[in-house]
Amino acid sequence: MHRGHRARHRRLAGAALCACMALACSSIGAPGPESPAIPAEPRQGPLTGLLDDLGRIVGRETVDRGDELLGMFRERGLDPEVHEFPATASERQPRATGRNLVATVGEGSRDIVVGAHYDVVRLQDGTVVGGAVDNGAASVVLTRVAETLTRHELSHRVRIVLFDLEEAGLLGSQAYVQAAGATRVAAMVNVDVVVGDDTLMYGPTSHEGNDTVYRSLRVACAASEITCMGFPRYPPSDDRPFQAAGIPNVSLAMNGATASHQMWLALNAGAESGLREGFMPEVFRIIHSSRDTIEHVSEAAMNHLHDLVVALVLELDGSL
Repeated sequence: MHRGHRARHRRLAGAALCACMALACSSIGAPGPESPAIPAEPRQGPLTGLLDDLGRIVGRETVDRGDELLGMFRERGLDPEVHEFPATASERQPRATGRNLVATVGEGSRDIVVGAHYDVVRLQDGTVVGGAVDNGAASVVLTRVAETLTRHELSHRVRIVLFDLEEAGLLGSQAYVQAAGATRVAAMVNVDVVVGDDTLMYGPTSHEGNDTVYRSLRVACAASEITCMGFPRYPPSDDRPFQAAGIPNVSLAMNGATASHQMWLALNAGAESGLREGFMPEVFRIIHSSRDTIEHVSEAAMNHLHDLVVALVLELDGSL
């Protein structure tokens, strides 16, 4: 990271810590004193056109939205690579080849990977779900994250990867890890599900070897003024192949404040949760169903996610 940027970030560290306390971030702990806070990308106002971009991929009668997302990257001045990998075709997943979309920003001997899956579920009756919440919104946001990062001087090579065939068993991320190798990747940030704009959920904090990423996330949460909630148990996504390879990682999602607490209790509190018998968090009733539509996603949530991911990547770039 540029020397001038580092000095500015050190001056802002105290302010970020105060912001964390003001937002009652005790659930994630305070960032360590050795970690300077990285402010979110300064701009004149919120990003616009995010829901329009999401509308370009939601509701298409195909599970492959890759060409449209490639177009979004190119509109932002990036030239992504397409990494193909073999897949086993089935009635629910008819393709024999998957495609990971990889946009590269900066240079360096090691990579920070920021990923989201762009494929969607095909239901038993053959219907292709809209996939706005899971995981179109995150995919669109990462095209903007890539553009924002081009305006920063980075010490690492950052690879924004839209993974294919996550819904078929994490096939895209498995193929990526196998091809890239564990030594090349310094850290991985996964984004999966955007529904509600109050709280960023992250985890699983019970996994070992991710302390540096969690510490950087706490700083980014404070700098971005977003309330963050750690989950010891957390739904699996494209973070898991990186975890299996020993690569530091974290998985993120945006949700509403009340819904996030309910989901934490449902996944982590067991019989002591206080939730009614048979309770299912709202997000689980939306994803993988015909309800997964653009109406469940707000532009505010997408903006919050953009700011948080940019801040996290910049903090990781300076601390790894």
